[in-house]
Amino acid sequence: MSTLHSVQSFGFYLIAVIIGLTIGALFGTQSSVNGYLGGQVEHPLQASLISFSLGTLLLLVLTIAAGQFPPQFIHSAWQMPWWAWTGGAIGVMVVSSSLFFVPRIGSLVWFSTIITGQMAAAVALDHFGLLGNPPIPASNSRIFGLALLLIGVFVIVQGRKPEIGVASPRSQSAAESVQSGENEVE
Repeated sequence: MSTLHSVQSFGFYLIAVIIGLTIGALFGTQSSVNGYLGGQVEHPLQASLISFSLGTLLLLVLTIAAGQFPPQFIHSAWQMPWWAWTGGAIGVMVVSSSLFFVPRIGSLVWFSTIITGQMAAAVALDHFGLLGNPPIPASNSRIFGLALLLIGVFVIVQGRKPEIGVASPRSQSAAESVQSGENEVE
């Protein structure tokens, strides 16, 4: 029975890792997609509004199709902790800041910092059992992994450092074509 359980657990983790990598790749493209959209409207917050409106519309359609609309709380919504309501605001900060920074520093630098920040928060949330997470101690291997991520951010930023603030002619023409609404064809 324990062998069967470990095989099922491995299969479950394998599926979760594959889905996680796929979602991570999609998340990695989101800021570039939104960045392009941001170049087509007058202000990055307008692109964020469009992005979240379309996401909300998709969620509305999916919840109605799944028979899960309107939302029904297990307990009174007023009994939930204040932080349970902040997910959407955090999403707005992620998307809006990405709209600002990705065109200026690139996707790799931005996402290496985002991912490292997520991992640091996850280690702390697990270690202290915060925000509904079960307590999972921050082992030496977890701390070492987080340190490697921080070193990775440093290496990535150092690799980009000479280019910061100096736009190449190609990136200038691409930025100009995005601002003017033209498509660059290679």
